[in-house]
Parts: sequence; C-alpha cells; structure tokens
Amino acid sequence: MSLLEDAWEQREVQIYPALFGGTGEGIYPLDNTIFSNQFNVEEIDPRWLHFGVFKCPPIATRDTWVYVTSGMSNPWEHVEPDEFSGFGMEFILETDIEYDWAIPIMRSLLAFNILVSVGHYGDKPLIDYGDRIPQSVAQNIASLLVVEPKLFPSSFQLTSGRVDLLQITGITVQELEFAKVQGSDELANKLFDCYGSFKIEPKRLSIV
Repeated sequence: MSLLEDAWEQREVQIYPALFGGTGEGIYPLDNTIFSNQFNVEEIDPRWLHFGVFKCPPIATRDTWVYVTSGMSNPWEHVEPDEFSGFGMEFILETDIEYDWAIPIMRSLLAFNILVSVGHYGDKPLIDYGDRIPQSVAQNIASLLVVEPKLFPSSFQLTSGRVDLLQITGITVQELEFAKVQGSDELANKLFDCYGSFKIEPKRLSIV
C-alpha cells in the first residue's frame, strides 16, 4: 500500500479504536454544501470529501461522547514519512451526552481548516492551541476554545508522521473576556481545575 493508505488505515483501524473505544456507526463526511453554504466556496478539491467526523459513544471506561475528525492527518502530498503527517493535527470534542450540534460544528471547523490550508484566507494560520472561535452552541456557551487535551493523549504517531490532537471546548462570554486579558492557557487551566475535563456542558455556569 501507499504511505497514504497505510496511514489512513493505521489511524482508523488501530489508533482511533484504541484511543476512543471504537468509531461508532461510521464517518460523517464533508460534502459540497458545507463549502458552498457556509463559506461561499463552489469549487472544491474532491479529496476534501474524504474528510469527516466520527461519533464515538461511551464505553466502559468513559461515560462521555467523543467526536473526532479524520482526514487532516492524511499525508496527501507525501510519499515518504515526515515530521508531521498531513496538517499534523486532528480535532476532538467531548460532551456529557449526545448532542445534535456536535457533528455540524466539527464539520464546519474541519472545512474551515481545509480552506485555510489552501490559502483561501490569505496568510491565516491553521487552527491552533489557544485559538478562540466565535461559535455559540448554547445560550451561555458563546465561543469555542482550542486546548491541549489532558484526559486524552496530546498526540499520536502514524507511519507518515506525528499528529497532534486539538481539543475543542466551550466557553462563556465572561470566560472569553477573561481569556482576552489573562490568556487562553490561563483559562484552560482554570476550566480543568474546576471541572476535571474539557467536555462541553452547555448548561454549566461561568467560572469567572
């Protein structure tokens, strides 16, 4: 098999099941309408439709739902291993129960990062730790914050290179203002100290 095929299979057959206890009912892939309706992009690379999101249900050792992207770590352009595989990242999002908004949000972030990668937004960098993203998921969760996981590995290794896991959590308006002043890392630490995880709980109170 090619490096791409090896890495793809390794991630979805070996690594994801080991990390998340399975990959649920299958992938929720991107489609043309996400790019056209949300980002006003009509012409797409057919490879983008192989990116998607898995919904991993609770298991014996974890009572939460985990949504994880697939495709950003594909080494599309490489024939030899490199330091990082593809974009060198995948996103995860954890919730206390199954929510209808989780997959659309993850697919939207995935599509946005793809467009960033091809220069659609000029020199804008790929999504990274500490980024604050305006996206409401509930009345009191007004934005998303990208953090380094603490209850999941921060990275994994594919035959094609390293892949960092970027966790997406939710923050309130008050927490967003705190992060603007004190920094995203400081807020992330306070969130984890308070709740012991980065799972999104839409009804939780602000910690600041």
